[in-house]
Amino acid sequence: MGISNDQAITAILKTWYKDGVENLLFRNSPVLKKIEKTRVEGKTQNFAALYGRGGAVSSNFNTAKANALKASKNAEFSVQPGRLFSVYSMTAAEVQASVSKRGAYMKVAGNKMFAATEAFRKTLAAALYGRGYGEIGVTGSSYNFVTSTAIDITLSDDAIMKIDVGSELVFKSTIAASENASNYATVNSINGNTVNVTPSYTATVSSGSIVCIRGSQGNMPVGLDGWLPMVATRSGSTWTGYIDDDFFGVDRSTAADRLAGAFYLPASNSEKVSTAVQNLIRKLRRQGSEADMIIMNDADFAKLAAEIETTNTYFTATSTKEKKNASVGISEVSASFSTNYIENIIDDPYCPKGKFYVLDSKAVELWSYTNTDKVDDGIVDNNPGKQNVEAMDNEGKENSPYGLIFDDYLNVKSGDDSDDGPSTQVSLLFYGSFVVTNPSVCGVGLIPDSSYTGVLGYTL
Repeated sequence: MGISNDQAITAILKTWYKDGVENLLFRNSPVLKKIEKTRVEGKTQNFAALYGRGGAVSSNFNTAKANALKASKNAEFSVQPGRLFSVYSMTAAEVQASVSKRGAYMKVAGNKMFAATEAFRKTLAAALYGRGYGEIGVTGSSYNFVTSTAIDITLSDDAIMKIDVGSELVFKSTIAASENASNYATVNSINGNTVNVTPSYTATVSSGSIVCIRGSQGNMPVGLDGWLPMVATRSGSTWTGYIDDDFFGVDRSTAADRLAGAFYLPASNSEKVSTAVQNLIRKLRRQGSEADMIIMNDADFAKLAAEIETTNTYFTATSTKEKKNASVGISEVSASFSTNYIENIIDDPYCPKGKFYVLDSKAVELWSYTNTDKVDDGIVDNNPGKQNVEAMDNEGKENSPYGLIFDDYLNVKSGDDSDDGPSTQVSLLFYGSFVVTNPSVCGVGLIPDSSYTGVLGYTL
């Protein structure tokens, strides 16, 4: 019941408002935050890599001389940038109505700027683990789509992280299959792993279809699944047909483990996750890696944590007492192989479930034409939490809404006029790509399971 039923009393009582705006969005990718960001220019970004030492060596001089032309082998990668945009608009009335705390919880400009930046960060995190096609997951069931008729579909946890209400999704037979611009489904609601969508077309979506963000056909920045592929568990004709395709100017089939990174396939379904990680570290150490990041989905990390509870043969907790007091569960563990130590295992919910990466952070970068400061939020390393919405309350540039290109990555121009007055269109611009400058010291592995066909990156 209320304070009083007497209207004379309630008329003099005010409504009390808590300052600020709460952030109900998912956390951002801790891996995306840790990757080195580099400003680049030019039509492409090239780098050379030595991948073969030749066979001109023998205890017989004439034999060695005969193979002298087979000495060093080099490849030149020619990286072409992808692109990503996040756009919002605001009217003059919205700006003026939220100039101070007296009129709004926070400035409309800052609120919309934060939302657009979060959409940008989360989609770039999706691209980090993709192949450049906006792929976010794999369907586990088939669905009968009917034009303009809402239907529930089920997506994995890591796919849910990469979409929001209003997202437009396309469903393809393979990652690189052509996208029909007219065939998509709009997200109406998200409840756990159940996503209600309204298709724009009638068709049967098969189980195992690749779910992609609409409009991303070959335009997204190429991520780890392109640089460190695991197509068809790297075996058979499907893998052979993929790895000899041109990749930034290089045919990687000559030396796949060097030009496309190391790969580890578990020996059995019952193999421990810790064993799989150790075996991939061993392969990378052989290649000279100074691996300092193990990345896996938080659900797969839970399997690893369960193993840690029963044995410390491979993994031991390294969290300080202060960290243990401040957090629940295992937030940091270390893995060792000979003299190689990996201090941080990062549980990234954007990493596709069923696979893990071991990276040498010096070999992984984000190359961008534009300012990448806003890629990072205010959360340090792999700590829990998420950024305060009001962090951008003064970054909406509401006092100069028609400025052109400020902060390098932001474009502002006049929008469509309305009965409420003029409006402004603001665009976040990104041109660039993820780059693994030394694939030989980075690798990908599979979490032991009975089937890998549902793991994103398995199919072409």
